[in-house]
Amino acid sequence: MRTQVVAFFLSLGVSALMTPIVLRLSRRFNLFDEPDGDRKIHTGKIPRLGGIGIALGLLAPLLGLLFHTNDYAIVLRGDELRLSAFFVGLFAIVGLGLYDDLHGAGAILKLTVQCMVGALLWYAGVSFQRMVLFDQVIEFGIWSLPLTMLWVAGLINAMNLIDGLDGLAGGVAFFAAISLFVIAWFDGNIILGLFGAAIAGSVMGFLLYNFAPAMIFMGDAGSMTIGYVFAVAALWSAAKRSTVMALMLPVIALGVPILDTLFAFTRRAATGRSPFRSDRGHIHHRLLDAGLSHRQAVLAIYAVCCVLTGAAVVMRATEDPVSGLMLLGLAVALAVTARAMFRLARAVRSREQAPAAEPESAAESAEAEPAAVESAPEPQSTSEEEKAATLRVG
Repeated sequence: MRTQVVAFFLSLGVSALMTPIVLRLSRRFNLFDEPDGDRKIHTGKIPRLGGIGIALGLLAPLLGLLFHTNDYAIVLRGDELRLSAFFVGLFAIVGLGLYDDLHGAGAILKLTVQCMVGALLWYAGVSFQRMVLFDQVIEFGIWSLPLTMLWVAGLINAMNLIDGLDGLAGGVAFFAAISLFVIAWFDGNIILGLFGAAIAGSVMGFLLYNFAPAMIFMGDAGSMTIGYVFAVAALWSAAKRSTVMALMLPVIALGVPILDTLFAFTRRAATGRSPFRSDRGHIHHRLLDAGLSHRQAVLAIYAVCCVLTGAAVVMRATEDPVSGLMLLGLAVALAVTARAMFRLARAVRSREQAPAAEPESAAESAEAEPAAVESAPEPQSTSEEEKAATLRVG
């Protein structure tokens, strides 16, 4: 536990120290994220390379354990192939994110790199191999590779898509990391706990500069790196405890970005658009359209994440999926109720504003008519003056 606490504060410190350095360098070299008035609703130019600080914060405790010897270091270094695949994949994802932030990367390129990283992890044994369901062992066999690639690419893109408001992706990642940390404590899974502590610390250090109003954005380098580490943490722990419960808990902890991504892909496919084409249908956009302020929308999603964190922890503590699903049902009911209240409030505001606008418009049109009558002779006098001037010239 002490190593995990040190990992948390080390990640937090490195991220908090490096982020302002990246902020100054971004301003110096004019590396900004420009608003577009649609999906990018921020005002002014904001640097978007904050993912560098997050990546360095995540790396700090992991690299430190390579030069230190304790139980965590022994387990982490116990499988050199897995560890090497993790670091190679991490640098590939960070590099891909930075390239996208600086130059823009197409969906095909990003998906290709993400799937290649998933295949590398599968080759190293960081993968879904089997699942225990009702005391029956289900071997994935040839499906292990595509499932692993889908999991890695899916979580990376889920965190990328949820990064739409100041402090949103960082806060979602923090709550999910806390879930994984507590679950790891119950399971005695020191690697999962180490990853959870590193993620929580790095995003907390970054949130000091990213919560609304943000001074810097994490960009794709940050969101994709967070998604990648979550994916690896779940895969690494799945090898130790391959029950349905163990596979469900990370999904529940990351429920907000996962569901938002599934809904986005389904919505786009249903309308005949590419599932990778951006739109304004994400959960945070809908909250803004419902009348919430920027900060209120973020805090509302934080509240949902708290419920999901509680559901995952309760499910693991009680080993009873029903108890966790009850909390999920409560969260869904609250979300439906809140959405209905937002719609009702918008309808009431629209009805109140409509009668006030009509008399004002009528008064404006009534005032405009006499003005038009009074100004009618002016063009004629101007025309006569022009004629006189023409005659004088002639």
